Amino acid sequence: KKPCAETVWHFNTVVMGIQNYYAAATHISNNLNELNFHLRRTLYNRLKDVRKEAKFEDMTVTLQKRYKGYEPQFYKIQEMVFVPIYAQRHKTNLCYSQVTCNYTVEGREKIHRNLKGIPNIVLTYVMTNFIPNRSIEYNDNRISKFIAQYGKCAVTGRELGMSDWHCHHKVPYHLSRDDRFSNLIVLHESVHRLVHLKDHMKIEKTLKELKVDTNQKRKINELRKQCKLQSI
Repeated sequence: KKPCAETVWHFNTVVMGIQNYYAAATHISNNLNELNFHLRRTLYNRLKDVRKEAKFEDMTVTLQKRYKGYEPQFYKIQEMVFVPIYAQRHKTNLCYSQVTCNYTVEGREKIHRNLKGIPNIVLTYVMTNFIPNRSIEYNDNRISKFIAQYGKCAVTGRELGMSDWHCHHKVPYHLSRDDRFSNLIVLHESVHRLVHLKDHMKIEKTLKELKVDTNQKRKINELRKQCKLQSI
């Protein structure tokens, strides 16, 4: 009823949620293929006036990583591609350690052991300094992302201090209004500037200063692509 990118994305989130939840099933791909068999005819017929055929390359970088190796017939509405329903590989669940706990000495020690790569003074600063006029979700996820990256830049791997890092929205906030953990990434301030720069001379100067290698440039270009900017 509402053929727009947002509706397709809602459809995709439901499909990916089902895939994630049942990924532990041994024959998950076979099971989902039965569901796909019943739904693909509806997808084909009911949307024939609003959908277009799509290619794997039309998907976002994140979705390409997730569905690499699958070759279904892709469809899209307003440049948002429908994710393939059956495309989920079996995943073995990792056992959660019952020892990890905030309420015992042993449990807290295990938590702290995982954070030892981050200097205490930096971690304390990050956890106690909030960005005003931003959502609670953003501030909480900003801290979580910094810890998840062990206080290092996602592109260069460089250890970050108290004030030389920025939290970047992969899909710009003014487009997505998305403060979720998955849409955030922690970068060194110079790398963050490089992601958004448009002036070629400034780009070249920053590249030389950072001594960016091929792999790092690829990561930067992936972030620039999500920001609708040209590759460098």
